[in-house]
Amino acid sequence: MSKHHTEPPEPGTLLVDANGKLGVFMGKGGPRYMLRPVRGGCEWEAEPDAVREPTPAERETAERQRAGRTAVSP
Repeated sequence: MSKHHTEPPEPGTLLVDANGKLGVFMGKGGPRYMLRPVRGGCEWEAEPDAVREPTPAERETAERQRAGRTAVSP
């Protein structure tokens, strides 16, 4: 996200951390963002200045994960 962006995203917003890991924004834990895997699981922390919005391809991957699929259907 932009360094000029002062407000955290809405809960449920899809983000990508500095390691390229897709996660759903859950809220803030102190100064850091709390992200959770798209299909659920343990949250992890990410620096707000080190996350970004997903690309269209990453968004598609997340939608497949949410639907319980891992491969693109023909």
